[in-house]
Amino acid sequence: MSKYYIDYCTGAGNEYVNGNLDEAKEAADNGAAYTQQPIVIKDEAGNEVTRRPWWGCLSGIEEEENVIQFGDFGFYGDWQK
Repeated sequence: MSKYYIDYCTGAGNEYVNGNLDEAKEAADNGAAYTQQPIVIKDEAGNEVTRRPWWGCLSGIEEEENVIQFGDFGFYGDWQK
């Protein structure tokens, strides 16, 4: 079992998850909020493993998979890396 650090890049509300990367991604998705910042998941050594970029516009793709949309204000793109 691994330990992952979820950084919401806001200076507050970050969390640790014990489990696999998919569990960490699910926890991060559940904790996603309108912050206008990316969500970054790091491993125990502090290395970035994956991130959800923030885009301050509409996604423009209605059927885009695994996007978290915040109305007309912006969206988190799919996990990268």
